[in-house]
Amino acid sequence: MLTRRSDLGIPDQYRTDVWEQSFAQSEKTGKLANLQLIWMPDDHTAGVGTGDPSPVAEVADNDLAVGRIVDRISHSQFWKSSAVFVVEDDTQNGVDHVDGHRGPLLIASPFAKRGITDDMYYTQLNVVRTIEQILGVAPMNQEDRAAWPMFNDFTNKANNTPYTYVPNQIPLTQGLTAPSSAGAPAFVPASPAKLGIPASLWPVYEQWAVWSRNGRFNGKGAIQDWANPAQLNRLDWYSAHGWKVPYPGDKQILPPNQVPGHSLPADYLGD
Repeated sequence: MLTRRSDLGIPDQYRTDVWEQSFAQSEKTGKLANLQLIWMPDDHTAGVGTGDPSPVAEVADNDLAVGRIVDRISHSQFWKSSAVFVVEDDTQNGVDHVDGHRGPLLIASPFAKRGITDDMYYTQLNVVRTIEQILGVAPMNQEDRAAWPMFNDFTNKANNTPYTYVPNQIPLTQGLTAPSSAGAPAFVPASPAKLGIPASLWPVYEQWAVWSRNGRFNGKGAIQDWANPAQLNRLDWYSAHGWKVPYPGDKQILPPNQVPGHSLPADYLGD
């Protein structure tokens, strides 16, 4: 993409706008690259109190951006020979009912089977191998050569019905408020009171805001996966649950320096 890839201060809507400019040129010429790789990173979230939208709004931004891309492709002349694979970079080590390593994969294509959930065990290598199979590209090494293409998810009978994206249900500026003084930035972080955070937790929220401001989420110094996942998981959970529900396994809502594993490097925890 043309934007700084790790900068979570750039809305994914903007990244989609940039991509659409390029895609519009392909529609005019009838020539489209056989493979495009697009990174929409805002679902990583960028903390609270930093001037960025709330974690929930950033996930909504990411969902809408992905929906817009699939919508545009599926309403274009290229749809009949397209396959879109939507894969998460990682699941931020958020554990579900089976295993914390699981991550969702979505496939959009006229040849993708509709309305199914494939419970076979796949990894990123299976996705790579499937793309190679579609493009007629030889495997790059022994790992993707040994991976089985995802035959179960495709059919020979095309369904060219296009996809129309669903508008966001959450304001993409949630967590921000317009300033009262002229000449100030367009939006500033909303106060804990305006966010509906219980007054007893305002000091804890402020500690998380300081933690977020000291992060490397955006700007020129942004670093991919900088955050300690045990801390970021809790911050996202608190934000999504209105700061009223403890993180699963915890007895209370914790400040950053009381999170188990808070002093460990992010990569040590497996991010």
